[in-house]
Amino acid sequence: MIKLPPDITFVIQVVSFLIFWQIMKRLLFAPVQSVLEARAARTSGESTRAETLQAEARAQAAEVDAALDEVRRQGVRQAEEIRGRSEEQERALLERARADVQALLERERAVTRSQVEAVQVPLRAEAERLAGQVVAKVLGRTV
Repeated sequence: MIKLPPDITFVIQVVSFLIFWQIMKRLLFAPVQSVLEARAARTSGESTRAETLQAEARAQAAEVDAALDEVRRQGVRQAEEIRGRSEEQERALLERARADVQALLERERAVTRSQVEAVQVPLRAEAERLAGQVVAKVLGRTV
């Protein structure tokens, strides 16, 4: 039980506690506290550095994505230009081929027309001679 006024053992316990607390503070608590503070500083510094590096990585990734998008757009634009030029060349080749074929067709028609006309003159004469013979035989007289 508690005695009033406290006896000397109570005072000795309080003094012993205070001495023990000061010894423990200097030998254990202070070094542990400084180690924990250093660790917290290192950890927060590393966390901050990691966050900074992550932000830089995100920024670089965004730059790379933007560059890739620009390169893709340029590639599409160049492909369209190439496609347009090739279609234009194709049209020009087709027009030239059509013109060549048309000229060849006209030449061949002219040659055929002249050949038909050259053959028609003797054929008409032969047809008239044969018609005269047929008429002479049918009517029995000469024309």
